[in-house]
Amino acid sequence: MATDYEYMAMSLANLSGLPVRVYQDGQFAGLYHHTAFKPDLAILEEKAIFQNPANVSYYMTDNFLFYGLFRAPKDGVSFVIGPVPHIQIDQQAVRQILRSIGEPQSRSAELLNYLHALPAYPLRNFLQILCTINYFINGEKVNVSDLLIGDEQVEIPEELIPDPAQYGVIHNTLDLERQLLTHVEFGETDKVRELFRRPPAGRPGRMARDGLRQEKNLFVCTMTLVSRAAIKGGLDSETALALSDLYIQKAELLGSYVEINRLLGSAVFDFTRRVSEVDPAERESGLFRAGKRYLLDHIGETVSLAELANVLGLNRTSLCRLFKECTGMTVNAYATGLKVKEAKRLLRATDKPLSEIAQYLGFSSQSYFQNVFKRGAGWTPGEYRDMG
Repeated sequence: MATDYEYMAMSLANLSGLPVRVYQDGQFAGLYHHTAFKPDLAILEEKAIFQNPANVSYYMTDNFLFYGLFRAPKDGVSFVIGPVPHIQIDQQAVRQILRSIGEPQSRSAELLNYLHALPAYPLRNFLQILCTINYFINGEKVNVSDLLIGDEQVEIPEELIPDPAQYGVIHNTLDLERQLLTHVEFGETDKVRELFRRPPAGRPGRMARDGLRQEKNLFVCTMTLVSRAAIKGGLDSETALALSDLYIQKAELLGSYVEINRLLGSAVFDFTRRVSEVDPAERESGLFRAGKRYLLDHIGETVSLAELANVLGLNRTSLCRLFKECTGMTVNAYATGLKVKEAKRLLRATDKPLSEIAQYLGFSSQSYFQNVFKRGAGWTPGEYRDMG
């Protein structure tokens, strides 16, 4: 008997309270939910969500929104479920999400209401929903732990994972710990990979009565140290702390030494990668980072020197000196560069027309936007978008 995927999507949306999208042969075919926000947040993340080739997987955005993906390959049908907020959604999170999708901050209340209308699911429960659908449709048994560690970017060779009979793991000496934290702080992803492939040395003190609890406690300690190193390296503190909480929650759901150690490799690499993508100037000054965040939160406006100086508690001379020392540019030149960078991201990630992007970024006309973009990027916006 043929499966009625439309009915299944509608039922799943009603039972879970989450948006469910149906794709047929890779093409969007419908959205089922009692409320909506346009543009659909999932449509803007499609490429990343579908990157995992497995029949069941999940994806987390940089704003800590989760999406589940389920595929029925025999019928060419896919479901995308979500978003599911992982952290408490506040005004700061809403500002970041709106900026990431190129929508004005005036829509903050609308987006906040939409996200608050979505039920909060513990990560295990959400992933169990995906695994259950997959089993009933594909007859494939996938465990929650398989999903939690299935997106690793660093895998520790099994021969380097300690024998549980030796009471947990053998961990790095103080010297190796310092090396690891230094690599995280400076975003040195290749060195982190290499470090995780070395045989470990040294032993931790006893932190629990059994080996598995010992391993989880060590994971928590490592996340605490790594998140602080990432903040020191320029990663936004809210992002670092939320990411640390997320990985600790994942570790608590796992039940073996191998799984926890491999998740550790993934977590440390994730922090390091994020630090490596931070603008080097941001690593130099917390005051400068605050200024950049303000400029990004007001990306569609012309922020005056007096306004920015007042926000940072500086006079105009000190503000100009701060930006010159951190970036080698004037405040206005740096702000324009941010607009060009945001335009590049929107041209790649969305199909918004040039006129809409120009308006969103606060340019007085599309032609002015095109001129500024070409000076900053070397191509016209249309040429840049065509490059893929």
